[in-house]
Amino acid sequence: MCVWLALLGAGTGFAQTEPSLDPGPPETPSVDEQREGQLDDEPEVHSQVASFAITKLHDSPAVVTAITADEIRASGARDLMDVLLNVPGFFFGVDVQGTVGPGFRGLWGQEGKVLLIIDGKEINEQLYSTMQLGHEFPVELIERIEVVRGPGSVIYGGNAELAVINVITRGIQGSTDALAVGTYGQLSHGLGRRSLTLSGRKVFESVAGLSAFASASLGQGQRSDAVFDDFYGGSASMNGASRMDPTVVQAGVGYRDLQLSVLYQRQDTSSVVSVDEVLPAPADTDFESFHAELSDRFRPTDRIEIIPRLNLTLGESYRDSDEDSEFFYDKRYRRLRGRALARWAAFDFLQLTGGVDLAFDQGQLRAPAGIGLQEPFNGDEDVVSYRNVAAFVEAYSDNPIATVVVGARFEDHSFFGSSFVPRLVLLKSFGPVSGKALYSRAFRAPGIENISLGEDVRPERTTVYELEATVRLGEGQSLSANAFDVGVTDPIIYSYDADTGSEAYRNLGRLGSRGVELDYRLRGPWGRAQVGYSFYRPGGRNDVEDYLVPGEPKAFTGLPTHKATLTGTAKVLPWLSVSPTAVLVGQRFAVGAPDEEGVSEVQTLAPRLLLNLFVRAENVGTKGLEIGAGVYNLLGSDFRVAQPYNGGHAPLPVFSREFLVKLTYVFEPSYDDE
Repeated sequence: MCVWLALLGAGTGFAQTEPSLDPGPPETPSVDEQREGQLDDEPEVHSQVASFAITKLHDSPAVVTAITADEIRASGARDLMDVLLNVPGFFFGVDVQGTVGPGFRGLWGQEGKVLLIIDGKEINEQLYSTMQLGHEFPVELIERIEVVRGPGSVIYGGNAELAVINVITRGIQGSTDALAVGTYGQLSHGLGRRSLTLSGRKVFESVAGLSAFASASLGQGQRSDAVFDDFYGGSASMNGASRMDPTVVQAGVGYRDLQLSVLYQRQDTSSVVSVDEVLPAPADTDFESFHAELSDRFRPTDRIEIIPRLNLTLGESYRDSDEDSEFFYDKRYRRLRGRALARWAAFDFLQLTGGVDLAFDQGQLRAPAGIGLQEPFNGDEDVVSYRNVAAFVEAYSDNPIATVVVGARFEDHSFFGSSFVPRLVLLKSFGPVSGKALYSRAFRAPGIENISLGEDVRPERTTVYELEATVRLGEGQSLSANAFDVGVTDPIIYSYDADTGSEAYRNLGRLGSRGVELDYRLRGPWGRAQVGYSFYRPGGRNDVEDYLVPGEPKAFTGLPTHKATLTGTAKVLPWLSVSPTAVLVGQRFAVGAPDEEGVSEVQTLAPRLLLNLFVRAENVGTKGLEIGAGVYNLLGSDFRVAQPYNGGHAPLPVFSREFLVKLTYVFEPSYDDE
């Protein structure tokens, strides 16, 4: 592997970004290497989150933000929402059944627009292509998060239209150790987040190359203890009625380059609202999935590498198994996917990558149709099956003039036909200044239910232009700025008819946003600090009324045009750190569903400041024992997220004030030798 790293050694300058992952897990650096890379001016961590090539983080051909395990632990982040809130461009919106998903650069990203990956496994469920955020995955198991702030369809296909969130967990990487974490949280008026997480890794010295790991986490929690008010005068307390109870199990074994890993996730939730109005009693909605992956790596020569991968995904989403419920829904999805990638270091300055990707998807009714929301697929089918085949290529040339990345992906789906997306990236350094110019096409592929509920629904198409510049201001300091222009053609629009209880999807019009994002970072022996700012405006032609705010042409529904963040960690003592977090979110607008005369109620959400404070003590009494305590939403702000389309759902309270303590113990056999 040293040949690959050496041929890509010429950097394009320092950036706030990094990556890790082709359409599958790359050769992940050790935790120590990752932490070293974050402290040095020239990060040596290698990754593939934004390219098929293995590049240094600062040479990644995309706008990428990376967050290390130490940064996550020091900040006291409780889940992915806490982490993403501090990433430029990201905010959140509420969707049906009380679920919360991501918005990015002013555009609603919940259904198939933002891709979540955990250890090479694509987590978006297959029926609607959504993800569910909030107490969803134990952050204690995360070694690194890499966020591609831009399109990733060339690498990942039709669920990576706007952004990619790549999560790397403890997994097989690293040395023999054991981890135990317990958390206890309390809201002002009710239960907070509580969890117990256990994890162990074993490297078998008697059999060179053999290792194994296993992790399990059980949790309880609720989204808020505040009162939810709908657009129709109804209200209900979310205390005890907005539960988020996760279960996560991981396991895997590896022998040299051959690896088998599995991930099981279950999230049991409840909500006081399903679509728009307060419910007579809280409704339960469950999400469950199982992911398995088998991968290997072959190196016929020093310059050729072949990586085959096989994935199996089984799951159920938005499940309400109560047949007496008007929201009864019980369907299962399955995906079997095989991928093969080949890399060739043709010359010291050129790496070529190509491969194929074949997937078979199936949706199946698990209970009779005609009850609640349970309807047949495509009007009359209990089972549907689809085939998707893709081919991709990329050339990565690192030369003295400029680094050039050219790539493309072609996909053909058995229902909605073909999609072709190219991209071109130029990277160049000028002393302490580095720059990137990026052009990308991307697409969002309809999910199983998008097809079933749509009328000849087809992929939406996106074109993105990005410019990024990074300046190294001195030792441990960097400032990055990027500008973007995103245009979406034929977006897939969701609609719900409250009178008939029916859903529908259709392609309609155009969307677009333009803006800037800034990121300043400072590191030193005293700790670290980061300041971020993001801004967008609707750009180009925007004629999709579902996302527009009546009388407010300078904002999309639900998502703030301005967001500023300040995070940091100060080492008070060698073993004690204090980490404040401040997030200022600008004005937002919530839009109700149109009435009979086509008039929608517009509710203005005033700017809100979210303050968190976390204190962490390391090696308390014995090496490896850590105690943390934090208060979240210190000011008790009435913080709510709106629905980013005019579906009638009023703003939902999130980020209630919470007091939390965390006890962590890491045992490494090497401690006994010290």
